[in-house]
Amino acid sequence: MKILFTHNTAMWYRLPFFKELSKIYDLDLVFTHISVMQDVYDEDINKQIEGLEGVNYTILPNFHGFAKGLIAKSKNSYDITIGGSWDTPQELVETLILYCITKIKKEPFIIWREDWDWKKEENIKEKILHIIIKYLCKHSNAILVPGTLHKEYFKKKLAVPENHIHIMPNVSNIKGHADLNMKNHHIKKILYVGRLIERKGVIYLLKAYEKLNLDHKELIIVGSGDEEEKLKEYVKEKNLENVTFTGKIDNEALEKYYNESNLVVVPSINKGMGDPWVFVLNEAMYYYNPIIATTAVGAAPDMIRDNGFIVPEKDIDSLKTAIETILIDKELENKMALKSKEIINNEFQYSNMINSFNECIKKVKK
Repeated sequence: MKILFTHNTAMWYRLPFFKELSKIYDLDLVFTHISVMQDVYDEDINKQIEGLEGVNYTILPNFHGFAKGLIAKSKNSYDITIGGSWDTPQELVETLILYCITKIKKEPFIIWREDWDWKKEENIKEKILHIIIKYLCKHSNAILVPGTLHKEYFKKKLAVPENHIHIMPNVSNIKGHADLNMKNHHIKKILYVGRLIERKGVIYLLKAYEKLNLDHKELIIVGSGDEEEKLKEYVKEKNLENVTFTGKIDNEALEKYYNESNLVVVPSINKGMGDPWVFVLNEAMYYYNPIIATTAVGAAPDMIRDNGFIVPEKDIDSLKTAIETILIDKELENKMALKSKEIINNEFQYSNMINSFNECIKKVKK
């Protein structure tokens, strides 16, 4: 089966998925906006992508934000085309073109997205966008989404039939030695990993940490971003003790921090958009961590089940209480740590992702 699979960029956690797909299907993988890696994660992508050896892929150049050569690619004969993005006006136009070409060729079109029902601005632009997206999704052959929040959004807000929506779990290619024994230390270590931008809500974590009734505690903040100096200034003004800013750390070096932490917190807020998923949860759970996430985190309902708490965004007292509940009870902390590892091992492996993808393809090609 020949598949045209268009995707914006080559995120490190997607590469094993694409590699496995190429072993099953005749895959024509096309990256349309490779610079997203640079813009969002400050990661460089060369013409040769490490991890995609043996995969048939193309990196399209951009011209005024448009993927040059996408139309020519889409005119070829495929059994299925997968794409779909509307993060920029150019990507929306590209999606509409892909959709129209597949309809002319009478070939199935599948959309893969991570949207869920976060708060959006009430303006004419958003209303027009919603109408276009709703039409695209209702008339596509299937929708691939990573979780239950996303499925509910496409079902209720975009009127996509439930049997057209397939949950394909988001998976991260975590490697390393997870050691539960490394958490047995006197100080309770609370870990945040991610960009230091307003939407990540780190200021609310600092405010909750300030109010904690724990004698021996440490907050470790891994990452960088335009909020970094503001956050450091808050720590200084409030004279908060045992707060460490590490700056950005390579993925390989994160293992030590995840292994030694007693709890990982994702305090995101809705700022124009919520967090579509947050792969830090996958990573934290792999390393036996209880987790706390806010209602602005797309992955929370699927990944937090007896291994942590979901708290309302911006709710400092709820966040404080959740942290204390876990860290003052060693038995509960261990129970949640083991549950995190169990969920990751059983439900968020690349085999789970591939199986869901295969089921979607089989249903579309019936």
